[in-house]
Amino acid sequence: MKVLILTTVHRWNDPRVFHKQACTLARQHEVTLAAVDSGPERDVDGVHLKPLGIWKTRFDRPKLWWKAYITILKSKADIVHFHDPELALILLPYALVGNKKLVCDIHEHPTAAIGGRQWIPKIIRKATAFLFGKIITLAPNFFDEVILAEDSYIEHFSQRSNIHVIKNFAILPSPDLPYTERYDQFDPAESLRLIYIGSVVEERGALIMAEALLKLLQRFPGTSLDLIGKVRPPELEIKLKEIANRTGNKLRLHGYLDLIEAGEILQKAHIGLIPLQPHPNFEGSFATKFYDYMTYGLPIIATDFPIWKRFLAENSCGIAIDATEPDQLVSAITELAEQPDQLEAFSKSGYAAVREKYSWEDEGEKLLDLYSRL
Repeated sequence: MKVLILTTVHRWNDPRVFHKQACTLARQHEVTLAAVDSGPERDVDGVHLKPLGIWKTRFDRPKLWWKAYITILKSKADIVHFHDPELALILLPYALVGNKKLVCDIHEHPTAAIGGRQWIPKIIRKATAFLFGKIITLAPNFFDEVILAEDSYIEHFSQRSNIHVIKNFAILPSPDLPYTERYDQFDPAESLRLIYIGSVVEERGALIMAEALLKLLQRFPGTSLDLIGKVRPPELEIKLKEIANRTGNKLRLHGYLDLIEAGEILQKAHIGLIPLQPHPNFEGSFATKFYDYMTYGLPIIATDFPIWKRFLAENSCGIAIDATEPDQLVSAITELAEQPDQLEAFSKSGYAAVREKYSWEDEGEKLLDLYSRL
């Protein structure tokens, strides 16, 4: 079958959209990916990439939506698999009269996800989130299949017969590589590498991590912090660069990196951080960063949301803290840094767990099975 995967939010090389789903489907189907990119049309790993352009301001978004809709109308695809809640509203008319099967892929909590969209004017954000949330919960009634990245928000849907949970588990670069000790020569005074992967924004703890770094350097001069992800807004980037200068560039802003590039930094890190701040979209959802860190054997320090705290305990791969203050993060990092045996135990346990229970391979088979029945 011919498949068109569509997103006006995510970059073409987004881990879930491209590396996991598009590349998996390309094993058995002819796949075109229309996504955010400014380059030429090209083939990458068996997937035909059709760039929609890029957005810089909120006013650019409607242009991409229009391009996406035209792409669908021109496409000869049998199935359109779209990833953004914004596109659900745009595709409702097509769902009623179009001849292509539509697969709606939902990554986040239906209402909270839109409520966190900074490009939506604040004065209408709450109402917009409510409206989109209601539309998304009706998605199973209009679209052929609905895919959820987590089962934590399936309760928001009354019609569930065509809902499928395909989790955002890890792509393992070396699935059969045995664990090797990484903390036997560890000395935090010489080198303590902290890492965070994801959107670099205040509500995800960007400033708290940066302020914690300043305090940690007083105790462990070899401490550094790698932030991998897009920084927004510009005012936050200015603040972080000022802190980077004060630390002698021990704070490193990498911007968005592809999986392979990020993996090279993850391999050298000592502790993975997930200090997200209290927010409905975070508290009821699961961060894929857990799997990313565990893939490389990184002990984790994360916010003590109930489902996160339970996950860390079940897999013995890290600790949960109140992440609303830098001092809490500093204390947790210090505690782990001074216990290399505990770091090693968390590292080994997480490394094993992600290979036993959280590998993308099984989820990829679920996706292929779903498509075989469409």
